[in-house]
Amino acid sequence: MSTYNILILLVVTMNKLAKVVTKVGATVSTLGSALYFAAATVMAASSASGFVDGIVTSGNGNDLIGFIKNALNLAIALAALIAVGVLVYSGVQYIVASGDDGKIEKATKGITYAIVGLVLCFVSVLVVNFVLSQLLKV
Repeated sequence: MSTYNILILLVVTMNKLAKVVTKVGATVSTLGSALYFAAATVMAASSASGFVDGIVTSGNGNDLIGFIKNALNLAIALAALIAVGVLVYSGVQYIVASGDDGKIEKATKGITYAIVGLVLCFVSVLVVNFVLSQLLKV
């Protein structure tokens, strides 16, 4: 076997190793991110005031503003939990894709959409707080 053939074999082997390391890194990163967002969502949902400041979770809820705040809090929490669920599901789909490019692309899109959904959930909290405090003076 010539030196040239050995170098070609070494390059091909390193390329395959790089692909495996990339997949393992992406898998670990996906699972780590999913666990982080799941923990963050659970911690935020279990906080005393919820997502939107000033939400009172006790009482009879006869006033309209209180009802709207509670409905927004519930909607944001459900959207964040669904996004975390999609993130975990897509991460598992990525892991079990086993090299199928179609499945990997579908799982990657799901992960991207879930992360965008989580960002929208967190931005919506800021928008709702701004509208309630600055525009409606609640």
